This record gives sequence, C-alpha cells and structure tokens, in this order.
Amino acid sequence: MTVTITAKGQITIPLQLRQKFHLNVGDQLEFDEAAQVLTARRVVNQKEWQKTIGEWQKTAAKALKNHPWEKQSAATIVDDLRGGAAEPVGRRK
Repeated sequence: MTVTITAKGQITIPLQLRQKFHLNVGDQLEFDEAAQVLTARRVVNQKEWQKTIGEWQKTAAKALKNHPWEKQSAATIVDDLRGGAAEPVGRRK
C-alpha cells in the first residue's frame, strides 16, 4: 500500500490496515527513532490495560472455581493441556 505525506507531514493509514490492526479514532502511535526502518506501535493506555487484565483475572477465577486447576500455576495448566511437561530445550534428541 502506498500513502502520500502531506505538506504538514501527515499520512492517512489505509482503512484495510486500520481494520487489521484495530486502530480507532483517538488511538496513538509511537514511532521508533532507533529502528532501521520506519516502525510504529500502538501506545497502550496502561490504566485501560490494567483494567482489562483485572477483568480477565476475575473472569478466570470465577470460571476455575472448584475446578482442579483452581490452585495450579499457568505453567502447570499448560503442561496438563499439552499432555505432560515439555522437554527442556537442549535435551531433545
């Protein structure tokens, strides 16, 4: 996709990319000055992020209530879902 920089240094992010990356009005992008290529990342609102994580944790805790995984670590649950612990890196044959 090609965009044109305006005299004010502005560009329009094509609709297809805005939809793909869920970019909405008011979202902020951060440009990485140290990158070798033009790189932009969405700025994460830390307050909203923490709120979302808190909601997820409450939902997960409620879903796991009285479940055998209720007191297990995430790593133990993943191992269980995979059918056992993964082999440590470097010990595979």
